Amino acid sequence: VTPSDVGKLNRLVIPKQYAEKYFPLDSSNDKGILLNFEDRNGKMWRFRYSYWNSSQSYVMTKGWSRFVKDKKLDAGDIVSFHRGRHESYRH
Repeated sequence: VTPSDVGKLNRLVIPKQYAEKYFPLDSSNDKGILLNFEDRNGKMWRFRYSYWNSSQSYVMTKGWSRFVKDKKLDAGDIVSFHRGRHESYRH
């Protein structure tokens, strides 16, 4: 994660090439969608995933800052998402 991903902007930017391949969004959905993730300890997390036209960025917002604080993430840390059973994701 970058300094801005764990800073006061309270969002995680998903690089466009990965966003479009692994997290495709319906272009008509301007409010984004809520995605559920399960961390390796079994705790569920929910993030809002959307596309910001202003910066042309795919981002995870709502819920992300709580995740950063809980996991004590710092710039340079690695966060990975894996699709699991039942279309769920694991960190």
